[in-house]
Amino acid sequence: MTQEVDDGGRKKGVTTKKIGGALNEMFRTAFQRPITKDYPFGAPQVAERFRGKLDIDPVKCTGCGVCEAVCPAAVIEMIHMGKRKVGTREIETKRPIFNLYTCISCGQCVDDCRFGALMLTHEFELATVDKNSLIMDKALKIVS
Repeated sequence: MTQEVDDGGRKKGVTTKKIGGALNEMFRTAFQRPITKDYPFGAPQVAERFRGKLDIDPVKCTGCGVCEAVCPAAVIEMIHMGKRKVGTREIETKRPIFNLYTCISCGQCVDDCRFGALMLTHEFELATVDKNSLIMDKALKIVS
């Protein structure tokens, strides 16, 4: 394999950066406003379609289990709450709990929920020293 070189012995098409170029860039940008945000000293700005912490509306949740089946990170676990009578039949009642410490915020469960019970919020500050505080069980507290 041969490479073309110019008269100075350098490869053609390759530019070399000089220290003067870096100094020019430094002086050009020294008096411009910074691009960084004021966070955490100001309000965070997230995009409209930002996918943050998963949340549930327990009233809308029917316990169908579709969210558990489609979750690629196995975040959702359906807990059996007993049986309830619907007409002449007894059906199993299930409610979800979410282990948010493994959630990858993909939104698959939100997209597949037929009842609109799941949503991704704009909340992203989930750092904690106790990972058990990231287990969301608010759907268990609703008695259906």
